[in-house]
Amino acid sequence: MKETDKKMNALLPVLQNQHRSLFDYLRLRALKALPHLSLGQSLYEVLSNYFTDERLKLAFTFQSKYLGMSPWECPGAFSILSFMEHKYGVYHPIGGMHKIPEAMANVVKEYGGRIHLGSGVKRLLLEGRTVVGVELENHEKVYADEVIINADFAHAMSTFVEEQPLKLYSKEKLLKKDYSCSTFMMYVGLDKRYDLPHHTIIFSDDYEKNVKEITKTKELSADPSIYIQNASVSDPTLAPEGSSGLYILAPVPNNFSEIDWEMHKEDFRELVLSQIESRTEFKNLRKHIKVERMLTPRNWESDYFVYKGATFNLAHHLRQMMYFRPHNKFQELNHCWLVGGGTHPGSGLPTIFESGRITTNGIVESHLKKRGVR
Repeated sequence: MKETDKKMNALLPVLQNQHRSLFDYLRLRALKALPHLSLGQSLYEVLSNYFTDERLKLAFTFQSKYLGMSPWECPGAFSILSFMEHKYGVYHPIGGMHKIPEAMANVVKEYGGRIHLGSGVKRLLLEGRTVVGVELENHEKVYADEVIINADFAHAMSTFVEEQPLKLYSKEKLLKKDYSCSTFMMYVGLDKRYDLPHHTIIFSDDYEKNVKEITKTKELSADPSIYIQNASVSDPTLAPEGSSGLYILAPVPNNFSEIDWEMHKEDFRELVLSQIESRTEFKNLRKHIKVERMLTPRNWESDYFVYKGATFNLAHHLRQMMYFRPHNKFQELNHCWLVGGGTHPGSGLPTIFESGRITTNGIVESHLKKRGVR
């Protein structure tokens, strides 16, 4: 723990600041972090230095799924993820995760900001390579000094931007990038409450094979790994008394796989439920399902505009991180900023929130600089 604590403290300044230039790697914060990057080692290899039991290794590498990556490929620096969970704990906001953006929205309103909902964006308004606003799907044009994109990065670049201005992230080049896995999701409402932990993870019997099927051969696994969130055991506000809700997630290939989900989704649903009923204490789960919603990678792409259904965005290997990830101050368009998993520092809620802080600070600094304020 002490060694990884030092690693995290060394990496935080790198993760919490923009990377505008390759010269940023020569800054003191980057040089201090360099010995802690575990260069050349995967997350699995780093954790193998601490654990001999295979089950413990896998348990401490499961966080690589937050990045949509295999622990055998995920950079070793990300051992800080499991460390943070064990040092600081894992928290649940009462009322559900949506309470966090609701609280943020309230702060915006308190400071006089206005939030417009229900109007999709059709395209960015460009003057050359400068973004001057957005055109909405209802054809209304909204002009702005700065435009921040919170949409899925690859979807936004391939949909909102005319092809000509983009060089690094044109449609053709986006197709050649590496992307995370996707997820098969089930949200189920039950007529009972299981007195079981908030979090349950089922590992495939051959986890390495399962991961290869997801990331390499891109095929559906006959023995998937599954995450179950039983949040009602911690938060009774999420369901009526005597009832509960489960969030069920199975990592699966993204849509580069061309899997026909309309053909396979019901069979895969049955497989997931069978695994849960046979390998956990969620017995007779099917009998208690009263409400259900299922999301496949196709739904992620068609309904929620996630490029290729890659729910964790661009993959997080070193060729697509920090300077080599789309910049918070987007390098291809002027007055255009990015937040979310597609920019620095990457995917996962804490890092996504951090991207918002970095971008906000960047906008403030740029406008203060224009006014001659330092």
